[in-house]
Amino acid sequence: MTASVDTAVGRPLVAEDLFKLRMVGDPRPSPDGRHVAYVVTRLDEEEDAYRAALWLVPSDGGAPTQLTAGTHRDTTPRWSPDGETLAFVSNRPGDPPPPDPDAEAKAKRAKGKAAKKQAEGDDKPLNQIWLIRPGGGEARQLTRQRHGASAPEWSPDGQTVAFLAPTEIDNPPGGAPADGRTVADERLIERIAYRFDGRGYLDRPNKLWAIPVDGGEARRLTDGDADDAQHAWSPDGARIVFVSNRTPLPERDTNRVSALYDVPAAGGAVRCLTEGEVDFAAPVWSPDGSRIAFLGHTEPAAGGSRDARLWTVPAGGGDPTEHTAAWGRSFGDFGMSDVTTGADQRPVWAADGATISALASDQGATNLYRVALDSGEVRPVVAGPRRLIAAQPLAGGGFVVLAGDAASPFELFVAGADGAPERRLSDHNQAFVDEVALAPAAEIRFPSQGDGQEIQGWILTPPGFDPGSGVKLPLIVQIHGGPHAMYGQALFHEMQLMAARGYAVAFCNPRGSAGYGEAFTGCTRGVWGEADAPDVLGLLDAVLERGSVDPARVGVTGGSYGGYLTNWLIGHSDRFRAAVTQRCVANFHSFYGTSDIGATFGEFEFGGTPWADTETLLKHSPISYVEQMTTPLLIVHNEQDLRCPIEQAEQLFVSLKRLGREVAFVRIPGEDHNLSRTGTPSRRLARLHHMIGWFDRHL
Repeated sequence: MTASVDTAVGRPLVAEDLFKLRMVGDPRPSPDGRHVAYVVTRLDEEEDAYRAALWLVPSDGGAPTQLTAGTHRDTTPRWSPDGETLAFVSNRPGDPPPPDPDAEAKAKRAKGKAAKKQAEGDDKPLNQIWLIRPGGGEARQLTRQRHGASAPEWSPDGQTVAFLAPTEIDNPPGGAPADGRTVADERLIERIAYRFDGRGYLDRPNKLWAIPVDGGEARRLTDGDADDAQHAWSPDGARIVFVSNRTPLPERDTNRVSALYDVPAAGGAVRCLTEGEVDFAAPVWSPDGSRIAFLGHTEPAAGGSRDARLWTVPAGGGDPTEHTAAWGRSFGDFGMSDVTTGADQRPVWAADGATISALASDQGATNLYRVALDSGEVRPVVAGPRRLIAAQPLAGGGFVVLAGDAASPFELFVAGADGAPERRLSDHNQAFVDEVALAPAAEIRFPSQGDGQEIQGWILTPPGFDPGSGVKLPLIVQIHGGPHAMYGQALFHEMQLMAARGYAVAFCNPRGSAGYGEAFTGCTRGVWGEADAPDVLGLLDAVLERGSVDPARVGVTGGSYGGYLTNWLIGHSDRFRAAVTQRCVANFHSFYGTSDIGATFGEFEFGGTPWADTETLLKHSPISYVEQMTTPLLIVHNEQDLRCPIEQAEQLFVSLKRLGREVAFVRIPGEDHNLSRTGTPSRRLARLHHMIGWFDRHL
């Protein structure tokens, strides 16, 4: 279905072009500012795996050079303070971890093949931390952790690397039955939060470790059964700040607290720097070590429905100071794409400690802003209709940024201290961009069908399409997940594929989306479907008014929250000729007890608990309106999804099938909630073919 695509502007994009795209990520300038280390990731079609290599590029321009072979997955480059060495994370083969001292006891307890496999542990390649000199030479393995290692951070003197590692709990709850019977492969669960999407069972929390660079044993700096994350060394190397939730159980399982702690670098007692009910993240020390800056808010139950603001706290702890309460936007990149690996988003202190720069989301774009700490004034530094996913400071001034837009894959640029002039550093996707036809996104503003609230959206049309041709295009409406996320200026291979097939593609940021202020983001609580669906229908009205779309050939799709709203729309409207719901929510009542976040995110967002608020939960559940669903529906769901468990899809499929509706169900094995972004390449491809095939058949 490519009749309306002008091949003179480039060949049409195909699903298999996923394997030609290069995902540039995690730029890190050297201490002297002369070079930038970064990661280039690709999908390996033959091996059905991801490969990633470290690259170097001069910050003043020049040809990038590949530092590691990229035959495995090398990520997270971090420069030593003297700039002579890079620490990085890799799943390449290396020396095995030391033997488990409890291995013999575990083997004796294990009865049967399943139990023995569990006792022996995972046989997948482990991530470990390696060291390499940028000038060349072989990499040297630094860590040999039993369950792998990640997130290397150098001490200021360059003698030690702190890192995170999954670690067995010293005194886990449960264990062998009290009567001494032999344990097979069952699990005794005593907590609400016992599993997490993408990780599985939470029996090995990430703890903070440190290891000498010149050899020696790694030592654990933190203990307990809580996850630790986002660590950073103080400028004098004496302490390490990190993020954790160390409130007592069972409250910790449902309170969503995220606080700042620190620990002596030599080991010792952990202390809390930000007491109380807080949701803080991304800590960074001031240049003089007197304060710590971070992002967040003081309503942890509300999660992403509240703006993340900029704060500082004295290095020894105390009352935090909020610096951007009046600004009205959220710090952090809430944009979305299916062809990016993400990057670090921590704030950046100016050398004089007077200002801090940070990424923030604003109306479909993610830009870099500078905050004056004394006045709270916020000014844009690197801004425009695109998405920045990283901004790292260069020695001597300026920033290295990782930026892209709807028709441009992410690449590296250097910007001055005030944002301009700007120079491009990498072009890993230039050959691909020259070969294929990519559609730019045309922005539209339109009134919601409900109350007339202005909503921002975008339209992609097939490359080379002439609106004056009289051709009426089929349309696919895309709905993002979250809901507290944001569509906008970022490349989506999936949407470009639809445009290449001859579809118009429309997408917007309905109420609940990030980037428009806290009132807009948080207003959907307890009224999902009612508050947001009119915004999507307003998008459909606005696109149809432009005259190039056939109103009889309109489809709708979305994943996660987007799957929820897809379900809701076809249960309340007959305007869609076909729909594809992906990793969806259908029933808030059962979601509460089956999702890994049902008793936290679900309880807050949906407006209650199953035993006390049954009527409310079912009122806003699409499954309650299944008898009104007549749109042909394809359900795509991943069997290992713990965020939106597959029982949500099963309920919807069986109900529609029982009612005699046109419905099909694609079950994808071995994948969690993030298939479309990080899943096995062949399964990502299969998902695309099923989805496009359904729309081709019906539209």
